[in-house]
Order: sequence, then structure tokens, then C-alpha cells
Amino acid sequence: MVFHEKDVNAQILRIFIDFSTKTNQYFINNLSQVIPDVIDNSECFGEAKKKLSAFEGIQVLKRNYKLKNIDAAYLLLLSTRGYKFRVVMEKVYLCEEKAVSPNFETFTPIKPKISNSFETKTAVLSTIFESQEKNDGELVREFIQSIPEILEKSFGVVYTGRILSINEWLNLKEQEGEWISDDALRYKDYSIDPHMIANLLILQSRGWYLQEIPDKIKGNDYILIKKD
Repeated sequence: MVFHEKDVNAQILRIFIDFSTKTNQYFINNLSQVIPDVIDNSECFGEAKKKLSAFEGIQVLKRNYKLKNIDAAYLLLLSTRGYKFRVVMEKVYLCEEKAVSPNFETFTPIKPKISNSFETKTAVLSTIFESQEKNDGELVREFIQSIPEILEKSFGVVYTGRILSINEWLNLKEQEGEWISDDALRYKDYSIDPHMIANLLILQSRGWYLQEIPDKIKGNDYILIKKD
């Protein structure tokens, strides 16, 4: 479930990663200049409407408007945070349904490489499209159960270590030589499914980050946390 052009997929993923700590209002303000009628709260009330997946909604809007890749990425980010595409009288709207509005602390604008492979980038983006309806708990469990070597598994513990965005953490691991993102995604000797990276990126867009576990002698050094 991705676009035909590999470079388009790569650009949309790049924007999704780089802008995932921006506010919902930031995306809405920018989209309103390109598709001013796509977000209309009055049209989103009332009887049940035909639902479209994030991919279907963006495809329809790309046919009807001159959307750039950055616009598609913004729409995907809003969809990831709980906005849903609905069809009313043959017009597509992005409706706020159980939307989350993460309040991110100021993060350093780091841009991790993720991968040099168009195929890998496309696979990551495909999972982001496909996992829109999954809740945070499902995404966290899938990631930690699949790759327990990376992150601490315990929850409900208060730590005082530094806080990193997912972007910062990926970049740090790459600099330390523990994370390799060339043709494939690998952590030390482990190959990582693009599906798992997509889970992390979705969680970041919804307000999750990583907190360091100070003075950790054995085991993993970070834990996934969501800012309330």
C-alpha cells in the first residue's frame, strides 16, 4: 500500500520522520493553504459516512488537488494521530476522531538515515499506512517482543535520565556503531524488520520518546515513554 514511484515513497517517509514532532495545528495550517476544505468540522458531524483508509484518502486528494509529497506526509501524520478520512456527498474530509495532540518537548532536529535503500524505505512507509488503526499498546508490544535486545521492557518505573526523540536515538546508535542503516536495517548482529521501525516512527508521531536509564550496568539503556 504505497505509491508507484520509489522516490515519492522515500520523500514522504523522510518528511514523516522529520516533521513527526510538529503539532497538529502546524499541519492543519499548512494544509489549509493547499486544500482549504479538507478539514471541515461541520461536515464531520452527523450520520455515519463512508470511510477511507489513509492511503485511499490521500490517493483521492492527489487526484483532485495538486498535492506535493509534503502535503501527503502531513495528511499521513494527521491520520496517524487519529484524524480519519470520510466521504460526504462525494467529497473527502479529514475528520478529527479520537485525535491525539502530543505536546513535545523541544528536541534537537536530528534526521536519521534509516536506510539508503528505496525498497526498505518503501517497506517502512507501507507499514505506516497499514498500521494506522493499531493502538499504542499493540505497537509497543510488537516492537519489544520482536527485538527485546534494544529497549528496556519494564514499565511503570520513574527514571531521571535524559530524554531523546526516536530520531535522536536512532542517530546516536548509528554514531556508536550499534545501528547500521545502509541497504538493510540492522542492530549489532540483528536484522530488523522495517515493520518494527515503522512502529517506532508511528509511536513518535503520537508523542512517544525514549528515556535513558541512568547507571544501567546490564541490559538495555532506554525505555519507551509517552508524555501525558
